[in-house]
Amino acid sequence: MSSSLRIRLSLMMFLQYAIWGIWVPNLGLYLSKLEGFNQTRIGLIYMTMPIASIIAPFIAGQIADRYFAAQRFLAVSQVLGGVVLLAIARLTGFVEVFVGMLVYNILYAPTIAITNSIVFHHWPNERFSRIRVWGSIGWIVIGWVFGLWLERAGGLLGRAPSVGDWFYIAAVLSLVMGAFALVLPHTPPSKKAGNPWAFIDAFALMRNPAFAVMAVIAFFTALEMQYYFIQQPVFFSQGLHLKESWVGPVATFGQICEMVMMVVLPLALRRFGYRVTMALGIAAWALRDFVFAIGRPTGLVLASVTLHGIGFAFFFTTIFMFADLVAPRDIKSSAQSFLSSVTIGLGMLTGSLIGGPLADYLEKDWHRVFLAPAALCAVCCVVFLIGFRPKTTEAPAPAA
Repeated sequence: MSSSLRIRLSLMMFLQYAIWGIWVPNLGLYLSKLEGFNQTRIGLIYMTMPIASIIAPFIAGQIADRYFAAQRFLAVSQVLGGVVLLAIARLTGFVEVFVGMLVYNILYAPTIAITNSIVFHHWPNERFSRIRVWGSIGWIVIGWVFGLWLERAGGLLGRAPSVGDWFYIAAVLSLVMGAFALVLPHTPPSKKAGNPWAFIDAFALMRNPAFAVMAVIAFFTALEMQYYFIQQPVFFSQGLHLKESWVGPVATFGQICEMVMMVVLPLALRRFGYRVTMALGIAAWALRDFVFAIGRPTGLVLASVTLHGIGFAFFFTTIFMFADLVAPRDIKSSAQSFLSSVTIGLGMLTGSLIGGPLADYLEKDWHRVFLAPAALCAVCCVVFLIGFRPKTTEAPAPAA
């Protein structure tokens, strides 16, 4: 636990999430400028990440963990990912962009688990958050750096900066990450492969009424979260007429609030318990979408982005904590995989399929575009409060 090790692991997390954080708010803006791209097609491009997340356990568990040292797999994946991003930057057609982003995300998605594995192998589990927080910092910093780039990079480039420059910045970050991975501590492969179908073992938890209600609501809230990611950049640019250089920085308000809420979360759980805390998280997303649907004043709409952080911490993070409480010891990891499949996999994939066509059908009437997810979250909140009734022994008050 030397300071050198902590710095290397922290920088690894910083780069890992800076790469992800630069494309989520800027991809939609870039695609909306290309001929032939409507919200439906933009949603399908965003769907490549959920697809890759479903495939990732097979890559990470059956190939990476079994045959390659983690840091070497990370290096190769990030270097190849950087090359793919440079290639995608020159593409303009829907099919080629879709295939390119799918290939890129299949390379990137397994590295999320790989970076976690490297930390867990060399760092105490109970102090994981001290390393993982640098991922959130990386996401926030790159959002503001890219906003500054769009404002001031004209003198450096000899041309007006473009939102499509994110491809090149992300590619450089990926190549740097690939080179840096080679100086990470050696993390040898496991002797046996992980079971990619292990999450099925946790399906038995659906017999627990509280867990079943939570899992179903988690699916719908993940759907809404992906819907939000797809619509937000174009809404900020075309609906609120926000400068492109401010779209990314404003989007980080949610992550900044999320970091604060992670500190508050143990206090909220002790004061309100799991049921009320998670309901507050769902309600925060409903309120944010209602404010987006109203669409004014602009300052209030932008401030409501912070509610994303409350929802993510109070609900999306807490569902995994509750799953760890109720799952038997031998399927705790499977329970986490099951929830990830329900949310990041199926939920966000469904959100990608629904979000774009709905926005196009409503002809970007932003009031109605965001009224739909607001109503969905409001219904989810009510159903959750009614149906989520864990036993006292299942949801004890956490320690300070």
